[in-house]
Amino acid sequence: MLPRERFLAALKGEESDQPPLAHVSALTTVGLQEMTGCYMPEVHHDPEKLVKLLAANHEILGFDAVTFIINYFNEPAALRCEINWGSERDLPAVASHPWLKPEDAFIPEDLLDRKPIQVYLKALRIAKEKYGDRVAVLGKVMGPFSMVLAMHGVKETLIDMVREPDKIKHFINVATDILIECANAQFDVGIDALAIGEGGAGGHTMSPRMHEKFLLEAHRRMMRGIKGPTIMHICGDITPRLNLLSEIGLTCFNFDWMIKPKVMKELSKGKFRVMGNINTTDLMVEGPEVIEKQVFENLEAGVDIISPGCAISPTCPNSNLRAMLKAIKKWVKKKRGS
Repeated sequence: MLPRERFLAALKGEESDQPPLAHVSALTTVGLQEMTGCYMPEVHHDPEKLVKLLAANHEILGFDAVTFIINYFNEPAALRCEINWGSERDLPAVASHPWLKPEDAFIPEDLLDRKPIQVYLKALRIAKEKYGDRVAVLGKVMGPFSMVLAMHGVKETLIDMVREPDKIKHFINVATDILIECANAQFDVGIDALAIGEGGAGGHTMSPRMHEKFLLEAHRRMMRGIKGPTIMHICGDITPRLNLLSEIGLTCFNFDWMIKPKVMKELSKGKFRVMGNINTTDLMVEGPEVIEKQVFENLEAGVDIISPGCAISPTCPNSNLRAMLKAIKKWVKKKRGS
């Protein structure tokens, strides 16, 4: 099977020749930047160089599905949020929070024409034309709560969830509308599936009750409005909230290393596919044998797609990232020989 066919089969719960390797959170390395001659932060603003750099995730590291956008901050950048675009070794981060009052949050008529959105739409179009016949091309947007944290501030959002919950609900609703529009623009240029980065709603940020109050309907509306397969990532151990994810119409969930693969597979109850959950710290500091053990644990548990459990540090060695595919192939060979 071609890598794209392998990934899409797994996303549908169908059989394939081997479990696919994919990523949805940020993934590039200093080594890949040096090998391609395409460096952060320049690539965040240059579609051609962005595609060349991220294509190395398939060509050099062996990924079957590649998210051809590194960062999650293009939508906030398009909404006049100041961004620290980082460096070769540092991923971008927000530097201002322009949504102060409810009236600050609205959908600009020219949203899709703004440069940060145009950069990634052009990159996805190039990626689809160059690699889309063999590699699954994935897009990316933030999750609505994560976007509110970026636009309103983490501290301010957590305080206002208690003091001014209606304001936060308004921000979340506007963010949801913006993200649906951006997501569908990515499907219009041909992506195969969409990553949704809801890391801000992680295990230590929100209780099940707060998740249900603020996010359940927004996530449900988002999945209903997006015209293609979705893969959501939330950081940390969110096992107490997995029942809520089962209610929103999600295609696949990228789970963090803090959740055991067997537990994740059991709690998903077949309501959505699961991909994960190789420990990103181990990918940076341990050896290939540790990575292999984690890949085997995931595959024995029935995880559908192997992936890192979260964003990858750019200082991660390529050898550990390549170890994931080597482990998949070794596991398949052992299974066929048994």
